Amino acid sequence: MSVGRRESGSVAEGWRPEVERINSLRQRALEMGGQERIDRQHARGKLTARERMDLLFDRGTMEEIGILADHAGTRRHLKDFHAPADGVVTASGLIDGRPAFAFSEDFTVLGGSTGSVGIQKRNRLKELAGRERLPIVYLLDGAGARGQEAILAGWPDSSHFLVQSRLAGIVPQVGAVLGGLGGDPALEVPLCDFKIMSKGEGALFTGGPPLVKAALGLDIDKIDLGGYKIAVETAGVVDNAAEDDADAIAQIRRYLSYMPLNCDELPPVVAPTDDPWRADDELLDIVPRNRRAPYDMQQIVDRIVDHDSVFQIQPTFGKSLITCLARMDGHVVGIVANQPKVRAGAMTGDEADKAVHFISLCNSFNIPMVFLVDVPGLMVGPETERQAILKRGLRVAWVTAHARVPNVTVLIRKAYGMGAAAMNGPGGGQSATLCWPSAEFGSLPVAGGVDAAFKSQIAGGKDASAVRAEFESSISSDAGPFPAAGVFNFDELIDPRETRARVVRAFRRARRSQERNTGPWQHYGLFP
Repeated sequence: MSVGRRESGSVAEGWRPEVERINSLRQRALEMGGQERIDRQHARGKLTARERMDLLFDRGTMEEIGILADHAGTRRHLKDFHAPADGVVTASGLIDGRPAFAFSEDFTVLGGSTGSVGIQKRNRLKELAGRERLPIVYLLDGAGARGQEAILAGWPDSSHFLVQSRLAGIVPQVGAVLGGLGGDPALEVPLCDFKIMSKGEGALFTGGPPLVKAALGLDIDKIDLGGYKIAVETAGVVDNAAEDDADAIAQIRRYLSYMPLNCDELPPVVAPTDDPWRADDELLDIVPRNRRAPYDMQQIVDRIVDHDSVFQIQPTFGKSLITCLARMDGHVVGIVANQPKVRAGAMTGDEADKAVHFISLCNSFNIPMVFLVDVPGLMVGPETERQAILKRGLRVAWVTAHARVPNVTVLIRKAYGMGAAAMNGPGGGQSATLCWPSAEFGSLPVAGGVDAAFKSQIAGGKDASAVRAEFESSISSDAGPFPAAGVFNFDELIDPRETRARVVRAFRRARRSQERNTGPWQHYGLFP
């Protein structure tokens, strides 16, 4: 008898029954919590867990992990209950042709609550992401720990937070708040590098409305407690807001297009479609001659980076500071820029926290940074002192001092005091320090510094305002860019139109050494 030839008889069917059973169970899992619950999800303007994964991954590339999983509940009322995939879809796939992992909580199954099998699935995905050095995306729409299971008895399982924490700064982690999150999923969000929230149903809180009612006697709905107005714009716990689920996933895909797969690689490069030596005449007229007049720093950012390449991070939080990803010469860069339209560009604790995380992000994932400086200093006053502005402001200088990626500082206008140090001032290890003719420097702004240094002379003069103006004029002329250039305070005083070309050249020089020195920045990883 020849090898491989099938004999007639009982063995002919092989393992077909078991394969048919696998396919049947898979189909059952794909039905999730049933059509009624799926319709309810759609009626609230939300996509299902699997629809979200279909949008995230390139078509036809998703490969699910643990589709046949079920709950491990021991209580009698769950004995005959089926929990497809235990309420969480875990998978690998391609995003813009590059591999990644993701999981999506299924609100149609027990409210997307976290069961013990679901925790194992999450941990397995995080383990794979760390082992294979690939990004992981968290699409969150769950109610937290599952009360119906026995996981509430004894020591709570926090292993998934520890596993996730160890991934920080090693692989990109992205979290999307697509429902009202409390408990486990709410705690996973701040551990991600980039967080986004749907405006419609997204909300994030330590304890939801029932717990608030029980603890404080306060009636409040989930949106007022932790919707995007609170989480994104006020607290800054979440970075960006999205119009809906589809917009959130589109932003996630775009964010990941700027990220390397892990800390050992450089960010992806695209073929440049913009002249690296482009010089825009508009740059000559953006900064007003009146040193107290505001202007929009975003106009400068848009004119020095590749066209249409800007991706804002936290655009509605800490508004006197701009942090964004962009491209120059087809290469990814991180932009940190003061915004004179808001509080003259002065930094509060919110801006400091925003800068710390963004600089740490760029440093962790080998993204060169450009600092555009127009800062009168750290914000002063009793409110900012209560917010610990000195401690929070110095953290910016600390993470900048430990950054090892190439960086360039461009002095646009004001560069005063601790604010200037936080914005990568002298000694920041820059590949280039460039200065515009509109710049001014000092330990204190001229106006406040004159009042402090020459208080008695001003008070003793016949015309205090005239004496003050004379001092301000004299000191301003000595604090300008031309005297500073004469004593080599920076590398070069430049025509603003040269900014793009100068930065591109600086990063081209630095790129060879950067290619040799990639790897994890493990001073402290990437803080929540």
